[in-house]
Amino acid sequence: ILAHSRYTGQLNVPDQFTRLILSLIATGIAPGSFYQAHATGERPLAHYDGLPADFTASAITALGPIEGFHTYDSVNPHADGISLDNFVDWLIDAGYPIQRIDNYTEWFNRFDTAIRGLPEKQKQHSLLPLLHAYRYPQHAHNGAFLPAVRFREGVHTAQNTDIPHLTRDLIVKYATDLRQLGLL
Repeated sequence: ILAHSRYTGQLNVPDQFTRLILSLIATGIAPGSFYQAHATGERPLAHYDGLPADFTASAITALGPIEGFHTYDSVNPHADGISLDNFVDWLIDAGYPIQRIDNYTEWFNRFDTAIRGLPEKQKQHSLLPLLHAYRYPQHAHNGAFLPAVRFREGVHTAQNTDIPHLTRDLIVKYATDLRQLGLL
């Protein structure tokens, strides 16, 4: 569950995703790609599975009263190629000075050093306690790891809408919210 898409400051600061966005902006460095490279050198097509908090709350509220017992995989099922790499692109396009480092190992080592050198307040909210999860590039997967057919159908029936794709506006809102909270 990601930040609220509209309300300012409504994000989960200790969340891994928030910590990643904070750390990328605060250190000013990102890998060329968060995913294992193709032999061709092209950026792998991957998908980040997250949903805005307001959509998730609305979906749960709409699906909850349905009679009987139902389970839903509340995931972002789109095979849309929207990934961590796109988030870095969007932050750069929004004016955040982030340098990409093509060699993943070099990036990780520099990122580790840069995070440890952040001011204490930023370091406390950085990716430092979870840094081990980023030691190696991830396997690229374009789509959800769980089926979301029932969730998608339920959302469509109950709310006459589809599960949203992640957007540039939501990712840039993270940076704006972190600045408002005094972390950037």
